[in-house]
Amino acid sequence: MPEATSRTHRAVLSLIAVALSATAAIITADRAEAATGGEVCLVLAPNNVDLGAGPVGHIGWAFRNGTSSTWTFGATENNDKTGKTNGTFIETSSWNTMLSTFKKRHSGNQQYVKYRCLNTPSSDTAKAQRAARTSATNGYNLLSNNCLTKSVDIFHAYSPWLNDTRHLPDPKLLGVSKFPNHYYNDLLPEASWGATHNL
Repeated sequence: MPEATSRTHRAVLSLIAVALSATAAIITADRAEAATGGEVCLVLAPNNVDLGAGPVGHIGWAFRNGTSSTWTFGATENNDKTGKTNGTFIETSSWNTMLSTFKKRHSGNQQYVKYRCLNTPSSDTAKAQRAARTSATNGYNLLSNNCLTKSVDIFHAYSPWLNDTRHLPDPKLLGVSKFPNHYYNDLLPEASWGATHNL
């Protein structure tokens, strides 16, 4: 091989090596960034609560545990109508088990039927799990401390990015909780949440 051709060949190989190295660095950076990300979901039981003028809905929450394949999820169901307990359940399992648990948890008008999710650039699983446990013991009030407001509180703990109402709408209007059906069907799409899926 002529010397000039050999030099050209080595130069091309050197450029390819640099390009591959740069690409690898970008991919590594992307993976490192993704490793800190997370995902949250809201699960809707649209016919669960009816205040007399039609159903206003009920909502459950879920978040992915960092980069693992497990999810922590639950809801404040207020099963005790005396208000002594807020009926919170909290579980951790795989994605498929989570969906199955929500689907089978209740039947009829009480049933969870659909969900939608949102990716987050950061996640703090431990802080969100603490917030979930707090939600089980900090009472219940239909107007201001309910299934929806508690879900949003848990998500705020999960990622500071969700404190921005452009990503997670405020669940209250003048201190009073919005209805879960309205929040899920109307406000989440405006905040670029994912499409709704049936359980």
